Amino acid sequence: MATETNVKESRSDSNAIPIPKLPSGPSGRWGPTLRIVRDPRLAFADWKQKYGDPFLVTALNGPIVVTGRPDLIRLIFGEDPDTFAPFAVETLRPLLGQGSLILMGGASHKRERRMLMPMFHGDRMKAYAEVMREVAAKQLANQSNEFNTLSMMTNISVEVIARAIFGGNDSEAIQQLVLAGRDVAKKSHPLLFFSKRMQFPFLGWSLGDRFRKAKAKLFAGLDEILDERAKGSGDGEDILSMLVQATYEDGTPLTREHIREELMTFLFAGHETTAMALTWAMYHLHSNRSALLKLKEELHSVAGCPPSELAQLPYLKAVIQETLRLNPLVTEVLRFLKKPMQLGEYYLPAGTGVAPAAIIAHYDPDIYPEPDLFRPERFIEKSYSPFEYLPFGGGHRRCIGAAFSSFEMAIVLGTLLQNNTFELLESQPVVSVRRNIIFGPSTEVRLRKN
Repeated sequence: MATETNVKESRSDSNAIPIPKLPSGPSGRWGPTLRIVRDPRLAFADWKQKYGDPFLVTALNGPIVVTGRPDLIRLIFGEDPDTFAPFAVETLRPLLGQGSLILMGGASHKRERRMLMPMFHGDRMKAYAEVMREVAAKQLANQSNEFNTLSMMTNISVEVIARAIFGGNDSEAIQQLVLAGRDVAKKSHPLLFFSKRMQFPFLGWSLGDRFRKAKAKLFAGLDEILDERAKGSGDGEDILSMLVQATYEDGTPLTREHIREELMTFLFAGHETTAMALTWAMYHLHSNRSALLKLKEELHSVAGCPPSELAQLPYLKAVIQETLRLNPLVTEVLRFLKKPMQLGEYYLPAGTGVAPAAIIAHYDPDIYPEPDLFRPERFIEKSYSPFEYLPFGGGHRRCIGAAFSSFEMAIVLGTLLQNNTFELLESQPVVSVRRNIIFGPSTEVRLRKN
């Protein structure tokens, strides 16, 4: 069992470095890692009950101190960014590439965020509202009377992100590129992200081989599109054109490899997370009639409004917040300590991982009474701090696409529910399961149009 670590040092030395002190936690490496892969909510709840909060997990990708306490999450998110480095960079770099924002740290991360942020916020994001409504309405019209919600939401999200990244061009090349991006997500087995050893090659059949093959196909497609843009095609309003034209503050442009790796991250992380969240929202609403009726009443009160105004509706916003509370797509946010840190009563040495865990904080009954209930009203009755509610992480590494994703959810849900009614066809409760890196519903969530 991992226990508190005490390093003996002279008590007479007034300048002595504090004694490293780590919390207790489960023993072993493979066992805890597999439990996290399968069901982190149950694993974390068990370990919190047994060892307290925080607790130490020695996973395949290193020792990690996990916490759901708002006071400790506040300390982590408020710490000097130079205290941290991205977690498990050596494991993730072969998968995502050096040019991915996720793997950058320090000044390079700050510089990259400063360049990318305008692409996902403000008026530019609102300009996608009509596209989002159009895509949602079209995809619903394409469904049969009974349909799989997750498949429909994936189609919606893929088309939205493709239109945002590549523009209005509906060419065969872009459609193939979107399919290649989905294939990369499907081939992203979680063990690849926990241990570099799992990335080994084996006659083209290993988990690592399958991921690399899917990634190579995606990059080949991206190169085709980049070649087209180099010839001057494109209107310059989509994210790809902006990346091609972008320069850092010193005038340095992005390399092609860097652009490919950023685009892969957007495709990889952008469409599937939103599709899962939208599917969960439809499931919860159609399992809770009072919440659904209240939302439909709000939507009917603004019939005919511009789609961007849907994102301002308080109950719709609360539905989205409650969905992401119950089903955080990223269960914990990992940081790697470059230097020691005092975390409450513990003193963590450099080399330790720290993980604010939404899957713990969001189910704390002291913060969210009856935490297993879907009750959007809680977000109208009370405001929660970013240390109690963290579906997109927090601090200087908060998800850059958070506002875009929430905005898209509001437009899509509003469009689907404003003038349509559905019946849930699932006979058993839908639960959260791992679907590659992220978690989603255990079924496709069958609905019937009424």
